[in-house]
Amino acid sequence: MVRVFSWEYFSFLNIDEAAAYKEMLILPLLVPILFFIWMKLVSGEKDAEVNINKDGISIQSAFQDTRANEIDSGTELDSPDEAEEETAEKKDEDEKKED
Repeated sequence: MVRVFSWEYFSFLNIDEAAAYKEMLILPLLVPILFFIWMKLVSGEKDAEVNINKDGISIQSAFQDTRANEIDSGTELDSPDEAEEETAEKKDEDEKKED
């Protein structure tokens, strides 16, 4: 057993040497295996990305898409409409005139 200081727990931990050696042998084997699996998963994405970029999107359609998303988001309900502001100001002016 080896005593190692752990900064996470601010204490000494007892580590089994046999388990540490097994981990050190497994890690160099595991990294290349995971690398090849990742490359297989990502290889199909490059072809899909090329097809997307060929079609493209025009500036006007992108603008219309963002406007539609903005309207659907509901943020416009938080700020009053300009027409509502004008009618509220007219009512305030009318009340002042009547007094």
